[in-house]
Amino acid sequence: MRFLSIKIKEGFFERTIDFSGGANLIFSLENSKGKTTLLRCLLYSIGYAVPNTKKIHFDKCEIKTIIYTERFGNISLKRISKDAISVEAQGTVTTFVLPDQQYELHKIVFGSDNKNILSNILGAFYVDQEKGWTLLNRGIVIGGIRFSIEELIRGISDQDCTELLCIKEKLQDNLSKYKQMHSIAKYRDSVAKSNGSLASLKYDETVSAKRNNLLLEQQTLQAELSRIDKILKDNKLFKNFVSEIKLLVKTPDGQTIPVNDTNIVGLTDTIEFLIAKRKIVSAKLSNIARQLVLMQNELKREQEQEEFFSSEDIVDIFNREILSIPINEIAINEEIQKTEKELKFVRGQIDRKTKSDDIIIASMYNNVAKYATELGVADGDSIAASYLFTSNLKELSGAVLHKTVFAFRLAYILEIEKKLGIKLPIILDSPSGKEIDRKNLECMINILKRDFKDNQIIIASIYKYNFDDINIIPIVNRLVE
Repeated sequence: MRFLSIKIKEGFFERTIDFSGGANLIFSLENSKGKTTLLRCLLYSIGYAVPNTKKIHFDKCEIKTIIYTERFGNISLKRISKDAISVEAQGTVTTFVLPDQQYELHKIVFGSDNKNILSNILGAFYVDQEKGWTLLNRGIVIGGIRFSIEELIRGISDQDCTELLCIKEKLQDNLSKYKQMHSIAKYRDSVAKSNGSLASLKYDETVSAKRNNLLLEQQTLQAELSRIDKILKDNKLFKNFVSEIKLLVKTPDGQTIPVNDTNIVGLTDTIEFLIAKRKIVSAKLSNIARQLVLMQNELKREQEQEEFFSSEDIVDIFNREILSIPINEIAINEEIQKTEKELKFVRGQIDRKTKSDDIIIASMYNNVAKYATELGVADGDSIAASYLFTSNLKELSGAVLHKTVFAFRLAYILEIEKKLGIKLPIILDSPSGKEIDRKNLECMINILKRDFKDNQIIIASIYKYNFDDINIIPIVNRLVE
């Protein structure tokens, strides 16, 4: 997949930019002229929800991009709002609603329906100037778009962990709630110990519970009464209908008898039964109504008594209310320990499935080690395969982190390309930052020229790079002048 051209129309002004299939440099003499804006326009034009820059709001622009895809050839994408994008592929125009249909759109763009890969593919080929050069294996790519090496590897190795991930999410949610309940229980116990007199002032729970039960019963009986009335109405209508149409039936001995409401067997009995049942339900409803009135009077007296304590501050009121909640701190703590154990087990299963394909893990690790060694930040002896999943970034900083991120991204690209059978563009925003000197920068460029010569490379920078043949896209004062 590669970008062929982009047309950006902002109000009355527009600009069309053509890209080569090799190296492209978006260049300006100074920063903050529109280089990053152009990169984000490219991503916005293929359906990503990227943040605006200071000088251009994408949703106020009309952006048309032509890209080449291995599966469908050249396709045209037109985006005139953040909510929709129209795609013309092989003579057919289709409109996709965003973000709901982003995956359907990216199936066309990248030629795959693998959700785990599509969710993380941007984090492989695009390096943002703000967060990109610190994103190693998980985190934010740009805006709200995230990257996870675990998800990517599951996608490449076709490991389905959907059910386990749902269980994990539910357990995490329960654990969070249990911990909040535990904190409330501890607070409740401390209140009870420090001021037990508040317990005597609490709301009458017995009256409240009984009232709630009566309300539920009342609702059930009202529904039953409504059902009986409907059946009675339907039967009476049927009775009148039979009388009006003047049906005749022939008996076995040849007699002809008119059908009416008096000789339909069971109809009268059914109606009488329903009338009797309605009386019983009505009587129960009346009884409940009387009880609710009594309950309401009792509750009113309770409220009048509480008015004596109207001078209480909000803390005292809260403490009195929380004492009325039956919470067992020990039981909740047991649930926390049980849930943590279950969560640990599920995470272990997900981790084992994620890392079950040794061939893919080894291939990705070998490429990381290869490029890290070439860039002088590590070698095969100093890092293990498990380093792919590291969460310890404290030991990496400045140029070391910058070059390590570059090595990881190249390894991701190679595995995705091998799986999907495509070539991805490589988009780098300001690769010369983070204390990178010219020697290190030349080493990074040499890797791209040697191992990624068939990939489209798009770099935004105020520096020029030593490519054999490079398409320079100049920006003077603003992207769209």
